[in-house]
Amino acid sequence: MDTLRQQVEHVARTFYEAQEEAPDWDSEPDLIKDEFREYARDAIALLEQHKAQMLDAA
Repeated sequence: MDTLRQQVEHVARTFYEAQEEAPDWDSEPDLIKDEFREYARDAIALLEQHKAQMLDAA
């Protein structure tokens, strides 16, 4: 698994587990996991954008 994919999976799982009384990630269907992976990709992209802006401002 490549690094970006690992990051997406880690962030997605973290978002998922932040829910109150979330069932086990591994038992969730791919449809649910894919939704959280999309949230994770968006969050990672926003973080990268923010980091780039900070570097440009420096």
